[in-house]
Amino acid sequence: MSTSGAERERHTLVDTLRAIVLAAVIVVNMMTMAGLAYMTPELRAAMLGPFDLAAWRFITVFLEGKALAAFSFMFGLSFSLIMRRAARADGPAALMFLRRLAVLGVIGLFNAVFLFWADILMSYAALGVILPLAARLSARVLLWISGALILAGPAVLGLAGLERPKPVPKGHLDSLDAYASSSFVDTIRQNWHMVMNAAEGGDSMLVLRFFILSGLFLLGLAVGKSGLLRRLPEYRDRLLRGGVVLLALGLGLKLMPEAAGVMSVRYLNTPVMALGYLMLLAHLLQRPGAAPLHQALAPLGRMSLTAYLMSAALGQAVFYGWGLQLIGQLGTVQVAGVALGIFTVLAGFAQLWFRHFLYGPWEWVWRSLTRLEVQPLHGARQVG
Repeated sequence: MSTSGAERERHTLVDTLRAIVLAAVIVVNMMTMAGLAYMTPELRAAMLGPFDLAAWRFITVFLEGKALAAFSFMFGLSFSLIMRRAARADGPAALMFLRRLAVLGVIGLFNAVFLFWADILMSYAALGVILPLAARLSARVLLWISGALILAGPAVLGLAGLERPKPVPKGHLDSLDAYASSSFVDTIRQNWHMVMNAAEGGDSMLVLRFFILSGLFLLGLAVGKSGLLRRLPEYRDRLLRGGVVLLALGLGLKLMPEAAGVMSVRYLNTPVMALGYLMLLAHLLQRPGAAPLHQALAPLGRMSLTAYLMSAALGQAVFYGWGLQLIGQLGTVQVAGVALGIFTVLAGFAQLWFRHFLYGPWEWVWRSLTRLEVQPLHGARQVG
């Protein structure tokens, strides 16, 4: 079933937006794979110069957590498009989606063990179970539930008296030595160690992520169900104003003093800033001059799973001991440059790949395992 020109345009915008968010995810992930996130603040201060320290602070304030939050919203939005297509096809859509989540969980486990231990796919697979049930609700009800979940995360932290959430890799100096090993077996062993111990002392972070990510999933689903994508041109100016307001509010929350009683409220900066970024990007991507950006990035957005996994493999090749052995050797700016270089390579790969194939490599594997039969890979792509 083919789609209208307007629907193809909407999908192109979503794909481009997903690719840009993926770029931020890759930058943040490379800070960990390069070893910077494993260092103590003292060691990082001794190693990095003033400019690299400023860049580290910039990434911490503007990207850390926000990239993952934005990607979580996109997951819910993409699910709304998947369910819309499934409703036009034969077969039980909810059951198919649950099988799709199960396969995604297996792919996530593969990623965590062999590529990058800080996998998000398993979390998406687990939390995504709520989406088929939530899809039966109206967009308005979903909007209220999503807002309640996002607010509940910091509220639970404050009411339960949980300690301040800390990112898992901070201070894991043993990871520097393990990933610097020339043996890939040592990489697998350390990945497994990090996965199995990720929850140790991380109760606060797990609670916060559970509520906020679930809320963002449902918010993305609500936006998809509302039909807002069809009316985006009408809201361009509102998206700009709303994005600026949310970004300013998020920064204000981030920079609030760490005083008792308001500490938990500060963690709302992550979803607020992420939504501000998405609104600003949605505004910019509708400008007349944005067509070249869509052409360059939309193909990569169509293979975001492949790009996510390949970025981890390329990160290993650059930083780990079995590769170029640069872990712990580069400053923040250099690591960001490597990350953007990897993103550029992946964008070029996507352009070449889709000249010949229907789906990205891992998207094809995911689709085939979900449908329990080998799917066609060559031919003219049809959406619907």
